[in-house]
Amino acid sequence: MYGLLVLLAFCAMTLSARAAVPVAPSNCVATGITYYGGYGTPIHISWQDNSTDETQWFIYVSVNGRAYAQLGSAVTSSTTPTTGNTVMLAVSGSANTTYRFKVCAFSSSTGFSAASNEATVTPGIFTLTATPLQNQTSVLLSWPNVPNESGYQIQYAVQGASSYSVYGLVAADVTSCQVNLPASEATKTYLFLVRPYVGTYPTNYSVIGSSNQASAKIDYAVTMTSKPGESGTPGSPFSHTFTHDSALTVSSQTLTGIPAGLNFNSATGLLSGVFPALGVYTLNYTVHFASGNTLTQTFYIRVRTAAGAPAVGTVIPAWTGIAGTSRDTALGGTFTDAEAESAVRVSTNLGNMDIILFNTATPATVTNFMTYVNEGKYTDVDFHRAIAGFMAQSGGFKGAGTGSNFTSVVTHPPVVNEPGIGNERGTVSMAKLGGDPNSATSQFFVSVANNRGTYPNGLDYQNGGFTVFGRVAGNGMTVADAISNLPNGTYNLYLDGSATTTQFTNFPMNAATFPAAMDQTKLVRINSVTTIPTLSYTITGSTQPSIATATIINGQLHLVALAPGQTVITVTATDLDNLTTSQTVPVTISDTFTSWASRYTFPGGLNGASQNPDGDAWNNLQEYAFLGDPTLPSPTSQTVYSGIAGVAPAPRYLALTFPMRKFTSGLTYTVEAADGLTGPWTTVWSSPYGLSYIQVVGAMDQTDRVMVTIKDTVALGARQKHFMRIRINQD
Repeated sequence: MYGLLVLLAFCAMTLSARAAVPVAPSNCVATGITYYGGYGTPIHISWQDNSTDETQWFIYVSVNGRAYAQLGSAVTSSTTPTTGNTVMLAVSGSANTTYRFKVCAFSSSTGFSAASNEATVTPGIFTLTATPLQNQTSVLLSWPNVPNESGYQIQYAVQGASSYSVYGLVAADVTSCQVNLPASEATKTYLFLVRPYVGTYPTNYSVIGSSNQASAKIDYAVTMTSKPGESGTPGSPFSHTFTHDSALTVSSQTLTGIPAGLNFNSATGLLSGVFPALGVYTLNYTVHFASGNTLTQTFYIRVRTAAGAPAVGTVIPAWTGIAGTSRDTALGGTFTDAEAESAVRVSTNLGNMDIILFNTATPATVTNFMTYVNEGKYTDVDFHRAIAGFMAQSGGFKGAGTGSNFTSVVTHPPVVNEPGIGNERGTVSMAKLGGDPNSATSQFFVSVANNRGTYPNGLDYQNGGFTVFGRVAGNGMTVADAISNLPNGTYNLYLDGSATTTQFTNFPMNAATFPAAMDQTKLVRINSVTTIPTLSYTITGSTQPSIATATIINGQLHLVALAPGQTVITVTATDLDNLTTSQTVPVTISDTFTSWASRYTFPGGLNGASQNPDGDAWNNLQEYAFLGDPTLPSPTSQTVYSGIAGVAPAPRYLALTFPMRKFTSGLTYTVEAADGLTGPWTTVWSSPYGLSYIQVVGAMDQTDRVMVTIKDTVALGARQKHFMRIRINQD
């Protein structure tokens, strides 16, 4: 059994030879639901009458793919048919069964028309749920969608009443409705019905079924009045009292999911202690009343890093280099800004706003927001609502060119609400639909005042609490303030090509006064929203710029060695709030003979170590070792001195004093002694021995050299002759 009466045979599809058959009907539509529990399935069939000479209609049905058969008896048409009329018929069926319908017009004189289009419907169970909302006397009704319906009628009655009253209508394809009842009705139990209909209400419509009867107890006396979350930094003081508006006697209060560092007083409802470690914590609060009522609330603790200057991360390593070389060091990780996990720049025609995002504290919301950013959906979007001393809102609409034509941002499914961070001045929050905490999609707003407030009007309390997912950094609030202070007006706009208008209030216009008609040249527009680094780097100091240069290139510290010596480079990181932290980088630059020689132009190209282009006492290697100029005669400061170390009657020693180059690489000084110029020569001291060696009797440190005095190892005594020399070697 399929719940349908099958009669006769399929209508003839041939044309009469005697006269034209009726014109076939069109726009056949079938709509069906099943009453709660699965009994009594009304199916509503409608079609357009395209003929004026038919006398009957014949309805044909296919059940679950079977062959078509005639349904019921012929249906008599109007005695005065008119082309274009809609004809409606109600039949019965079964749940979860697929029906296909066709309609033929019939004339007793000419026969059957061709069949209409095919209409298909699979009735489903129509179950209504009623959920009391914790904001005065409201109930959220939800139901499955009925295909091909024209709308829904909402009915309600106080339990025990003899009849239902009509609350209102909702449009086709809407599957929920918030019913708001007066406060005088508090503590009553209400019954609700939802009845889908087809046609035009109230003059030409047909109810095609009804939901089950759903009940909900309206109890204003047990409304939560405390906000759904708190936010702070690790270890800072925490105190929150769970409160509710109730004249009922509380029997007990419980709280689950309490993190370490917090304690709950079940007698007073106070949760206190210190904020736990970074992260998001979900707690569940329940209050039990002596009357048997219960009230629950999900409570969130969102622990974030405090705002502040950047911190030093990994230390930028010191550099010992050779003149003429360079080094690049990536600066990523050398400084950190723990609060700013990521950031975007909102570029508008009034200036930029940099927004720090709270990735860890509100992960779903940041992911949702960045989806729109990465898809470029905020490009050319306008600020469509702004109120001085309150907020500036965008993310939903963009002007389509001229006049009052606008388009909507194509949205993704709504994001779950993540309340807890206070809606303070400078915070960025998601906009959402009234009465639905989890309805935010693309629209966001900047608070230009402290909008945390108190119950029931503060944004920390309203509609489940508004999700704060970021804050404006630096001087970006000058832009938000400017937008909120612009003149604003009310405009009726055509959205997405609709022939009817949608009213927008508090629409800001960049003009001295808002124009009477929409002027898209005066819109406050977002040019782009792009990701930006949370830190920038600059060179803010160098003790000896002639030794090495330092620049920042693509996030790297680029050092170039110019000349031997030491310098200290200061690298400064600046965050989006223009707060700074610095590191110093010691740099030591050494020379080799080759790098030294490359800085000179030698006459005749005489640049070899043993060559002497200036014709003085020193060859090029000696000029390098004793800090001379290979193109000029050697100055006095380059002279190597000999002398006597020691005073009579103590032993006396021959000694050499000479300048030893600092900041050199591969250069070795060796002092040797002999009784004759032909040797044999004995090593007295070599620079690898160091300046603390016993034969070093003088070491005067100067900027680029050390004046070293080395004494012989053997006393002069009665010697007639004795010699000392310096041997220079460059690797």
